[in-house]
Amino acid sequence: MEKIQHKYENVLSWIFVIGAFFTGYIVYSNLNKGFIFNDEAFYLFFYRDHETLPTIDATNFYRIFRFIYTENIYLFRAITYGLLNASTFLLYFFVSKYYKLKVNAFLLGFLGITLNFLTWGISNIVLHQYIGNTVLINISLSMIFIYLIYNKLFPLIISGFCLGILLFNGIPHTLVIIPIAAFLLFNFWKKDKKPIIYIIGGGLLGIIFYFTCIESLSKFISQFEWIKYYKQFHTKQHPKRFFVFWILKVTGFIFIPAGILISYIHKFSKNKIQHLNYILLVLAVIFIISVFFFPLIYINYVLLALLIYRYFLEDINVEKKTMLIVFALIPFGLSFGSGAYFEVRGFLYNIYYYIALIIVLLSLYNIRFFLIFILIFVYQCLTFPNLLHDKGWKDFVFTEQTEKVKINGYDLYLDKGRKKDIEDLRPYLEDQKNIIYSSNHLIGYLYILNAKPPIYYYFTLKDYIKFIMEKEHKTPDDYIYIESNDYPFSPKEIVPLKFVSHPEKYKVVKTGRFTLYLPSDYQKK
Repeated sequence: MEKIQHKYENVLSWIFVIGAFFTGYIVYSNLNKGFIFNDEAFYLFFYRDHETLPTIDATNFYRIFRFIYTENIYLFRAITYGLLNASTFLLYFFVSKYYKLKVNAFLLGFLGITLNFLTWGISNIVLHQYIGNTVLINISLSMIFIYLIYNKLFPLIISGFCLGILLFNGIPHTLVIIPIAAFLLFNFWKKDKKPIIYIIGGGLLGIIFYFTCIESLSKFISQFEWIKYYKQFHTKQHPKRFFVFWILKVTGFIFIPAGILISYIHKFSKNKIQHLNYILLVLAVIFIISVFFFPLIYINYVLLALLIYRYFLEDINVEKKTMLIVFALIPFGLSFGSGAYFEVRGFLYNIYYYIALIIVLLSLYNIRFFLIFILIFVYQCLTFPNLLHDKGWKDFVFTEQTEKVKINGYDLYLDKGRKKDIEDLRPYLEDQKNIIYSSNHLIGYLYILNAKPPIYYYFTLKDYIKFIMEKEHKTPDDYIYIESNDYPFSPKEIVPLKFVSHPEKYKVVKTGRFTLYLPSDYQKK
């Protein structure tokens, strides 16, 4: 009977393969469309000028994976997805092997790939710390699972190596190491310290490799010296209140409700499994409704916490139980300090949420619950093409990207408005240096036109800009200023003709959707 049940679940799981090819085709066939005029240009500028950057921001993007970077944006995006998908496939494959799930490990690997496509879509796939850290965590966990399955210690060196490098790929995000370290200490400190020793050894090798092959120790230290200046100006992106609210929201909407429910059942319920199933049923209904109407990530994680507690009530290996907690906590570590609250950034790490969910469903429940999961999965795949018609948070619609534009000698398709913008700006900005822009949404035009600001910034903070000018031994009157109708300079910060010392020497030029302020010594290239 058990073999028949497994047969049905494996047949259903072929949907994962179909979903991966369906969503993958949509993504890869559109990777040559659109250009992310803020984030993508921001990180590609770093790639172009990394040797001369005097800012701590240089520690937060491509350094670890720069060997695969290219200014061919289509290839750049394709490789990014290739790395992400390969690492996720490995993770899901070995998770299935370790937990002995009812689904073939190969088929489950395609679930991870599809979730990558569903999560990251097409536009936000720059290989900065978010995807870079996901790749590193996936490889690290995969190596830990290989050890748990085959009892081979060498993979733990690779796991530690990835975690060692992760230390330098976005400081706040290194919190993700805590649940992994706790898992190792809890399960192996008393029983067998060898796994811990191998992980630490690999971590030390990763650190040595980083300072030998990626970044010199002197440059790393100099970046910390820069922080004491930098932190005065960049509080708009990561203000202290952001971290406080982030913690309060996560604690208040996830940890406290889940803690209260679990504590109540654990302490007062005489029939824990029956009472827990009632609560899980209510939360599952809310979860399903949210999938179709409005995603509620906080409810999702309360549901997952109770499902993990339900798993803990079974007579199952403690290592398997505690690894579920690791999966549940990883998204909090990876999303912390990212510049967005958990309800925004947490969804990027659905691969960890759903693998924990699948483990519980396939281990404890019958095929009906797995079928519900498959139906939700199919719905998400079928609605995925809608992103081609929706205006994304990166300000472009894929179906409008029809005009071929050369960017660094490579073809990319943009919409007609953006192409016209480039030609409007070309006579004034191409190959120009020392440009102050009103918003990070304009940096893409500078990148395409090979123009360059004195520093790459998200916000035109007056004191920050002045500080950079002093370091460059320049004054506000040495710069070109550019703003657009959509993104004018903020009067609370910089108004160009009030910011410069000699506004009478500036020429104001209206061109298309832009206003340019050209200094007296301006010369066309």
